[in-house]
Amino acid sequence: MGIYQRVVKLLPKQSCVLCLESAEFCVCKKCESGLIDTSNRCLSCATKLSSGLSFCGSCLSHAPNFSRAYTLYDYSDSCAQLIKKFKFDHQLCIGDYFAHQLFDLYTSIIGEKGDYNAIIPLPLSSKRLKERGYNQTHELLRIIAKNTNVLIDISSVKRIKATKPLSSLNLEERKVEIKGAFSAQPMNYSNVLLVDDIMTTGSSLNELAKTVLKAGVESCDVLTLARA
Repeated sequence: MGIYQRVVKLLPKQSCVLCLESAEFCVCKKCESGLIDTSNRCLSCATKLSSGLSFCGSCLSHAPNFSRAYTLYDYSDSCAQLIKKFKFDHQLCIGDYFAHQLFDLYTSIIGEKGDYNAIIPLPLSSKRLKERGYNQTHELLRIIAKNTNVLIDISSVKRIKATKPLSSLNLEERKVEIKGAFSAQPMNYSNVLLVDDIMTTGSSLNELAKTVLKAGVESCDVLTLARA
């Protein structure tokens, strides 16, 4: 039983943010079941694949800078609604729900491949941080930080370029816009985990991976809440 399932038994009932029915922790069991993603995904970038395949054609021809990508959900329907409410409507109870889910996935990952030296959340620009009031990825890591000894490194990498919203750009435009967006101080980690809320094309996380590898990190994986 994951930590989320243990914690919710101690919490008072509340309303589901999606359907308003009674819920233990802001998302009811029925809506939660709609979030479950059983898609077969590329072991490298986590994009959806046909059954039986392990890697997508894009990764086979041009592998990303990170080694492996893990994700919880498909960014669609109810999942997309929840993430938007969390990011833009300041519904932090949703972030708390997601943080427990991400913790369960993280413990599964390190149980399989061992601990990471550090977790590095994707940095926001100071302008975006001021607009939003918080870094949503930091919120997603709260339960991991509370229940493990892994270092959440929020100081070694900075965002030095305030990019325009990438959601309005195509793949090539995203690559150009995100290029040079991060700077990093020297690091001697052998293996780190890069974390963001959503991976769409992977341009931001790929640029972040490129930056930390240049700074001395030997290898890095990616963990996201959802994959578009």
